Amino acid sequence: MSARRVLLTTDVVGGVWDFCLTLATALLERDAVCVTLLALGDPSRDQRDMAAALGVEIRSAPLKLEWMEDSAADVAATALLVADVAREVRADVIHANQFAAVCAPSDVPVVLTLHSDVLSWRKWTLADASVPPEWDAYATLVRDALRRADSVVAVSRFLADEVASLYGVRRTINVIHNGWPAPTLSEHVRRGTLLAGRVWDAAKNITLAADAAYGWAPGEVAVAGEQVHPQGGIAPLPAPLQPLGLLPRAQLDAWLMKTAVYLSPARYDPFGLLPLQAALHGCALLLSDIPSYRELWTGAARFFTANDSDDLRDQWQRLLTDDALRTDLAHRAAKRAATYTPRRLADSYHAQYREATARIAA
Repeated sequence: MSARRVLLTTDVVGGVWDFCLTLATALLERDAVCVTLLALGDPSRDQRDMAAALGVEIRSAPLKLEWMEDSAADVAATALLVADVAREVRADVIHANQFAAVCAPSDVPVVLTLHSDVLSWRKWTLADASVPPEWDAYATLVRDALRRADSVVAVSRFLADEVASLYGVRRTINVIHNGWPAPTLSEHVRRGTLLAGRVWDAAKNITLAADAAYGWAPGEVAVAGEQVHPQGGIAPLPAPLQPLGLLPRAQLDAWLMKTAVYLSPARYDPFGLLPLQAALHGCALLLSDIPSYRELWTGAARFFTANDSDDLRDQWQRLLTDDALRTDLAHRAAKRAATYTPRRLADSYHAQYREATARIAA
């Protein structure tokens, strides 16, 4: 049985949207593959325009994600919605990117991609591997989804191992690294440092850069990302960090094109599409030394001890003042990034779809 029609679920909060739009576009370029993108949440005008420009059909429903407060009713509604849309579009396979979407009452085979999860987030961000009572229902949902899915994929070996350990998984978790299209580069004078990501997410650890910048002049240090938490509250950005807000894709690409150093002080980032995008745009990478970044960028980035502002300051100063080192690292990063292609991503997932549908047919 072939997988000609794919229902791809996404959310609109973080990198899952970028992953899904990239994969959907690459799948559409394959012969006889149709993709329907089902967004949980309210896509922005920019996101809708991006999907339309790429020829991706998008549907949406303003539902909370499973990690949000008071989301139990929305989790149940998500499962029913996915089943309904799968029937309507006659999907051959459901590619779920949220745990709730796996639990749809449907006979359609399901491929689940793990992008992150709350327990590994807590372990690496808060140094707490426990499961507080308020997360019991979430952990039960994750275990149920991992059991139900016909195929499970993680975006990194790091995340696959973490999920297997934290949730007691006794099944194969495949690893497919993300991909991103190579941009058309133009000559720019590169200067300054850029950070990007959800400022309100403690895992991104954005303010470590402000600590590391204290007492010297790193030049322009810009931060692209949402400061307003989806459930309320604003995350501050101390000086010298310059907030750019949540940028449309074209504006973020323009910043990456003229930036010398892309900095990620993350405590936890299971894959990290933003470092990949930065590398493809010609930035040198300065990354915290965490397992996922080592998995993806060893030999192609400058690493500093995670959550250590002093070591970050030392590595940052050297990278900004040593033009030869920075140029060499930018070339290494671009070469590595060129291996993470949308075509490889689509081919790998299409193989997962075929295997999942073949198992059901058998």
